[in-house]
Amino acid sequence: MKMVVVKRVLKSKAIARVLMAALIVFSVAFTAVFAKDGINANGLAEDRAEYKGIITLWHIDTFEGGTGSRKQFLNSVSRGFEKKNQGVLTAIVEHTAESAEMAMAEGRFPDLISYGAGVKTANLKEIGVSAYCAGGGKDGEIYAVPWCRGGYCIIENPEYKRKKNKKTGEYVEDPIIVSVGENTNPLLACAISGRKLGNYVEYAPMDAYVNFVSGKSRYFVGTQRDINRLNNRGMDFISQPISGYNDLFQYISITTNDQTKYGYAEKFVEYLIGEEVQKRLSAIGMLSCYYQVEYEDPDMKALQSAVTEYCPSAFATSEERELLREMSATALAGDSENMDKIKKVLVKS
Repeated sequence: MKMVVVKRVLKSKAIARVLMAALIVFSVAFTAVFAKDGINANGLAEDRAEYKGIITLWHIDTFEGGTGSRKQFLNSVSRGFEKKNQGVLTAIVEHTAESAEMAMAEGRFPDLISYGAGVKTANLKEIGVSAYCAGGGKDGEIYAVPWCRGGYCIIENPEYKRKKNKKTGEYVEDPIIVSVGENTNPLLACAISGRKLGNYVEYAPMDAYVNFVSGKSRYFVGTQRDINRLNNRGMDFISQPISGYNDLFQYISITTNDQTKYGYAEKFVEYLIGEEVQKRLSAIGMLSCYYQVEYEDPDMKALQSAVTEYCPSAFATSEERELLREMSATALAGDSENMDKIKKVLVKS
């Protein structure tokens, strides 16, 4: 009996060795035929796509967005771009206006830069893409194009209760609340649209929103951010878009010094402002300068349809923007001479 068992064990081991040898031969043959191009000199597998480089994009927020992060949106766009351009990688780096300006002053530049009004840009290259530039042109050439935008609107609280003057017994309304950011000019939007605000008070964006929802005014001059905030809050409101003027543009410019990267940077701009990406801006509550973004919300749909007739230069200095803001207040009060001066320094869309 023991001899039979030993013979069976030996036979099983022999069969196992034969099978193992066959498997090794098959693996070697398969590698030689199908994977020879994917093995480098060190015997390590490589991606078949030829590596072409990394495109760096700096992103800077200078005004309130919609519902989500513009940087995260650019991250998702970059993944789609990489799939369409095998071997090209993209890196999105968030900056403040101050940190970006300091780096550029030291001679450090990305390949692309996404920014809003108020950022001192440098090393900009001409963009050879046919597009609406919203003040991004200089000397007949395009150096910046908007990849998303916001919009101004007048919002009404239908549940607002007027206050009673204790001395006169008359009912009075609180001043209109105006949301003003560091780089925004809603007063000019109202002036150019022909709206008269009368008695108004300016607040920083978040303070303006809080005061409005607290019932401290019937009317509120806000942006797409406030529409999204109010929708998320579930508050009843009525909004009307303000057409005529807009400065809520998120631009993109090419700043690379590398000729090969310039070609891919230009391709990225083209992809970013293309229909496939632009139709997805509703994911972050923003609007497009090129396509009708599909919104179910009627207020955002109306804001998408607002027409921009005038906008400031994308490269206006902080001093120029401050002067424009000062002139806007008098233009809003009915100073037609100042309005004429303003229109001469703005860009006609």
